[in-house]
Amino acid sequence: MYCSAGHRREEVISMRDGTDEIVKTELYGEIETLEKQYHAIKDYLSGTKAEGLEIIGNLQGFRTTLNKISMHILTLYTLEGQKTKITWDSLFTNIDRALERLQASAGSNPRPTIQLALDMSEPKIEEVMSYLLTLKKSLQ
Repeated sequence: MYCSAGHRREEVISMRDGTDEIVKTELYGEIETLEKQYHAIKDYLSGTKAEGLEIIGNLQGFRTTLNKISMHILTLYTLEGQKTKITWDSLFTNIDRALERLQASAGSNPRPTIQLALDMSEPKIEEVMSYLLTLKKSLQ
C-alpha cells in the first residue's frame, strides 16, 4: 500500500513514530527545565532572596520554555491527528506585561509585579504546572 507521497504506509508510520519519540524526549526535557524555573519563581515569591535581574531572567526563561512546551504539545497532537488548544494565553499575556513593567521600572522590587501577574492569570501557574507534571509522568 502506498501513500500519496509515494512512500509505503509502514515507512510513513515509522517516520511519524520516530518524530513522536523525538518530540516526547524534547518535551520531557523542557518540562524539567520549566520545573526549575517555576521553583525559582515560587521560592522568590515566598520570600527567598534573589537578585532582581536573576528573577527577571527566570521569569523570561519560564515564558520562553512554556512557549516551547506549547509548540511540542501542538506538534504531538497534530502527529496524532487530533486538535488541541493551549489555554494558558492569559499566563503568557500577564508575564509579558510584568516583564514590560519591570523593564520600565528598573531597580524597583519585582516581587509585587510578578505576584500580581501570576494572581491575575487564568489558569493559575500552579494549574499549568500540575497539568505539565502529569504530562511529564505520562512521557516516561
